[in-house]
Amino acid sequence: RALVCVCVFVCMYTHARVYVPRLIRSSLNAAANTRVGQRTSARTTTTRTMAQPHDEVLAAQEAHLNGLADSEERTIFDKIVSKDIPATIIYEDSLALAFRDINPQAKTHFLVIPKIRAGLTRLSKATEEHKMLLGHLMYTAQLVAKQEKLDAGFRVVVNDGVEGCQSVYHLHLHVLGGEQLTWPPGCPPQ
Repeated sequence: RALVCVCVFVCMYTHARVYVPRLIRSSLNAAANTRVGQRTSARTTTTRTMAQPHDEVLAAQEAHLNGLADSEERTIFDKIVSKDIPATIIYEDSLALAFRDINPQAKTHFLVIPKIRAGLTRLSKATEEHKMLLGHLMYTAQLVAKQEKLDAGFRVVVNDGVEGCQSVYHLHLHVLGGEQLTWPPGCPPQ
């Protein structure tokens, strides 16, 4: 009976677009996530767990509801920059840091962030004073893509705000590649 209740709740949760506290959501995600393909590249893990699309929507809604969009509170990325929490850093200079995404959405998936937020919580908050830094982040993205041997192509994504599924309010670029990507994102290859 308990198993049936859990299964029903997981099914209801999977199709709901409501706020679910992070602790409950992470437990449900562990049960609902799917395993995707074996990989053997030295620069990636052997298997990856893909987040379901609704996971990212819920994370963005939670961040928005918790008022993190305009907060000066330290983000997980600030803690990675200061080395307070671990990350697989693949590039660092005085302005930018690149590290592997903990939930890769492609064979190669890394993030590029400014080391100092300076009010740049999201792309739509950028001002003229941020122009050089924004250019440097894009330059860094292509530099690391070359380092990662993404010669056949890659995608750069910036999520902005709740409707853009931004869940960490520290501007960041997602760089994805290493396999044939599809359009729209998430569709199976033709």
